[in-house]
Amino acid sequence: MLYTVYLDQVFFGNFIMNYIILWAAAKLVRTSAGKGRLAAGAVVGAFYSLALFIPGNIFLSAWCKAFASVMITAVTFAPLHPKKFLACLGSFYLTSFVLGGLVFGMIFFIQPVRVLGFNSNSWANLEYFWPGLILGIVAFGVAGKGIAALLQQRFFENFLKIVILIKARGVQVQVDAILDTGNQLIDPMTKQAVIVVEYSVLKPLLPSELQVYYEGPGEPDVWHILSVMGESPWRSRFGVVPFSSLGCTNGLMIGFRPDEVVITRQEHQIRVSRVVIAIHHNKIDPGNSYQALMNPHLLDRS
Repeated sequence: MLYTVYLDQVFFGNFIMNYIILWAAAKLVRTSAGKGRLAAGAVVGAFYSLALFIPGNIFLSAWCKAFASVMITAVTFAPLHPKKFLACLGSFYLTSFVLGGLVFGMIFFIQPVRVLGFNSNSWANLEYFWPGLILGIVAFGVAGKGIAALLQQRFFENFLKIVILIKARGVQVQVDAILDTGNQLIDPMTKQAVIVVEYSVLKPLLPSELQVYYEGPGEPDVWHILSVMGESPWRSRFGVVPFSSLGCTNGLMIGFRPDEVVITRQEHQIRVSRVVIAIHHNKIDPGNSYQALMNPHLLDRS
């Protein structure tokens, strides 16, 4: 049996799938991507789906698929640090396989004997694509909300929680941190890994001239703070840490170098002196279960 293929439907269907995939990938790795960037990446993916109808179909090769994936990810998320970009690319593949599997699974469920064949990039030969797409998206959303609910209930926190002790100038504070694979921050000056910590728990370690700017309303002016502290004996410890997460793109945080950080995980301690603490003005976790985001690279130093 032959089916009529409408290219506009192929384009629009793939656009919807790609947009949802990219949105989910951004959430998974905690990377900001506006609606325009998500739509641009989805358009690139949709045009690639049309290229599959070109006679000869060289676009089905593994190299072309990999190149298309990189282009879609770059259009949506670049520029990024290479490690962060690879994390976005991996997340794109993961969400693609999950949503694609759900869609095709729903199509098999609806009409298991009507499937003529398919590949990972095209649904041209599949009848009942639209019912399968809708049901797959619904299942994808339900699963996502279920996982989010588990996270809100602290279901996974016991596996990810770490206690850190931050020491500076004879004072120390203990902080509950969460191992955050999305935190790939590196201090641009020292090339050291960064731990993001709430100001409220860091306050005892910080000089009074800096505390003034964090006690007031609004976000602190990073450059003004550094200029004011120019004569302070603390000045050599402080710098600027750029970031593009935590709900902000192209943002800046004050970072300082402590004397030592002691990381405790499963009764095992790791002592780190080459690390930067980034001061986050607001709450990191609304439930106050943790106050810091731990860079996973620091655990490699054990």
